[in-house]
Amino acid sequence: LTFDLVQGTFGSPAAKTPEGWVTFGYSESLTDAAYMALNNMVRLLMYLYGFERREALTAASVAVDMRVTQIVNGVRGAHAVLPYGSILR
Repeated sequence: LTFDLVQGTFGSPAAKTPEGWVTFGYSESLTDAAYMALNNMVRLLMYLYGFERREALTAASVAVDMRVTQIVNGVRGAHAVLPYGSILR
């Protein structure tokens, strides 16, 4: 497991996994956690591809999978997955 800290990026943790890029969200509400993960993915898309926010939202709506990370201990978690190759530019 390797961690890289990249200065001046989009400002939220993201993981580059064998499956694709992953962003995260955590909150007391699963809905809020999902919105946080999705917003982080939109910001990542803007960073990676130079998209405007509207373009990133459009790309996310067709290319990003939302998944539940956890629902225990009063903390709900969600993550957004962007599979490699799902956006060609």
